[in-house]
Amino acid sequence: MTGDGIYFLATAALARKEPLALKELRLCGLRRVSDDMMRVLGKAAPYLEVLDLSYARDLHNSGVEAFVACSAPDSATVEAVQLTAREAGRDPTDPEMYWRRVTRLRHLSLSSCIMLTDHACSHLAHAVPKLELLELAGIGTELRDSGLVRLLNTTPYIRRLDLEDASEITDDALFAITPDPVEEPARPTRIPPPPQPGHALEHLVISYASEVTAQAMLDLIAYCPRLRRFEADNTRMSGHVVREFVRLARERHVLDAQVVAVDCRGVGEQTVRDLADRTRPRIGWCAFDVRRLGFLDARDEEELGVGQDECDPARVALKTFYSWQTVDAVRAARDKKRKASRRTANVSSSSMEDSAGASAGRAHWWSPSGRRSSGMPSPVVMDMSNDREGCAIM
Repeated sequence: MTGDGIYFLATAALARKEPLALKELRLCGLRRVSDDMMRVLGKAAPYLEVLDLSYARDLHNSGVEAFVACSAPDSATVEAVQLTAREAGRDPTDPEMYWRRVTRLRHLSLSSCIMLTDHACSHLAHAVPKLELLELAGIGTELRDSGLVRLLNTTPYIRRLDLEDASEITDDALFAITPDPVEEPARPTRIPPPPQPGHALEHLVISYASEVTAQAMLDLIAYCPRLRRFEADNTRMSGHVVREFVRLARERHVLDAQVVAVDCRGVGEQTVRDLADRTRPRIGWCAFDVRRLGFLDARDEEELGVGQDECDPARVALKTFYSWQTVDAVRAARDKKRKASRRTANVSSSSMEDSAGASAGRAHWWSPSGRRSSGMPSPVVMDMSNDREGCAIM
């Protein structure tokens, strides 16, 4: 199927004047995605909450704009918002006003849509206020701060943000999802303050964002109370950032917390050793399907002398080059213990066979009367009918 099928589906619904009841639409890798398809899809599916257009190589910024575009007459029948040129990410001197259709999207995936830039984020600003999961991985250097910050400032409920390979983003992108410190009001108020972007953030991926500083990471970790997973491999992450993440995760009693610091020059072996009693190399669990992964569980009492409990949810999973060596050490210790057990079993078996063989031999040489017979032993029945000595009949 291509984008033409989605276009005909949406057009037929508009012709019947019946909106599509779709809430989830996954079109990963869809070909021939046009602006017209995105325009009619946005109009025909107003209840859409999950939209996956990852790896849609034909999707352009104009297609994203067409999906949320709205005219002034249509704003009377659908929920829409009017923006200035500055708010829409256009020339600030432009006096024209722009309309955007407010969607119900909670999960939007645009990963590996290589034709997109941060202008697509500007088009989505103010149009996805309920967005919780946003995936923009694999876009690369064309994803910059300008449009991304404009979008993040209008998504107060964002929980997961994937910006892998966005090597051009800076601290401004992290500041946009770092809430201000919470201060106790002098007088209690009945109206709670509006939620800030980042207050619900749980999972952030900024791998290969080499321009982001360690201080911006520290501020993010300190002021995002629900942050549970932080992936920042190949960045400027330092050992101090890792220590602070581990400390706050344990202080906040966050279960299955994880920090990824692979290929971070500022995170050395000493940092991994200092945190060995509070971390684990992998997030393990007990299930039949994962038995081949060999997670180390302290409840098994293997007594290997190496490794960390990988099934303890209170430990923070720390992924680095040095921590992964612990997994190899556990595997080597298990192999060594297994070989030693086999060797001991073989030695015990050999001893038992020797003693049993000796006993069997003595019994074979004794005559039924209990006295030692002289000469050759009595032949068996098969040998009596066979004159070829030494030939066994099977």
